[in-house]
Amino acid sequence: MNDEIKVFGLFGCPLSHSLSPAMHNAALKALGIPGMYFVFERNQKQFLNLVRTKKKMILDGFNVTIPYKELVMPFLDVTDQLAKIAGAVNTVKRVNNRWFGYNTDIVGFQSGLLEARFRARGKKAVILGAGGAARAVLVALANQKIREVYFFDVRSEKSNQVVREFQRRFPKVRMVPLKGLDEVKRELQNADLLVNASGVGLKKNDSSPIPDSFFPRKRILVYDLIYHPKEPVLLKQAKRLGHRVMNGETMLVQQGARAFEIWTEKKAPVLLMRKALRNALCGK
Repeated sequence: MNDEIKVFGLFGCPLSHSLSPAMHNAALKALGIPGMYFVFERNQKQFLNLVRTKKKMILDGFNVTIPYKELVMPFLDVTDQLAKIAGAVNTVKRVNNRWFGYNTDIVGFQSGLLEARFRARGKKAVILGAGGAARAVLVALANQKIREVYFFDVRSEKSNQVVREFQRRFPKVRMVPLKGLDEVKRELQNADLLVNASGVGLKKNDSSPIPDSFFPRKRILVYDLIYHPKEPVLLKQAKRLGHRVMNGETMLVQQGARAFEIWTEKKAPVLLMRKALRNALCGK
């Protein structure tokens, strides 16, 4: 391949829902950068084989999504401070055969909170999921001085691990792992924010992660990191019950824009990237 052509991509599994190529390819074209962005759906064994032999990859950079944001970290040469704090990487750049890891999900999630006009200071959040995305969410909320964060993951050991790691880093934030759905229901009753950082809702036939009865009487913000479908099952449910909702579109665009700038060292055309994403959503 011509060395002047930049090659970027996305690793994860599953990736049939991803519209990142539309967004990044539009940005590359708009700025006159010869290059392409591809989707690379790989199972865990395939992904590990690739990152172990990363010096053979022709990629100039790549994104990482579910479920590899934590898995990729030991294979990188350098990790930036935010990614170290989060314990998760979603953006990787190659510089002279050295691989640098970043976390742009944090700024992406913060942008979504800003758009929703939600102020985290002194408030309480319940997060569904305890993987790489949830870690970025926690860092963003802790930086905005949230008071309490409660985690629930179907694999309880993951919730426990996140709390053990992050409580030391953010001692002023109360963090609690939830052991079951009954505890999720209890803590939601006086929560201000519910975040779905799990993959539940990506598939057409997915049911909501929680029943109607779990939602509090007071109006809260329900933020689902999923952007496709545009209104995942949890947000449909929350809207029907009278709550404010936010999907993952803004987070995707803003984290993608920051990744684009890391790779190209050029200002990302954010409005164009959002437009390309929406056009792709309409076309699917």
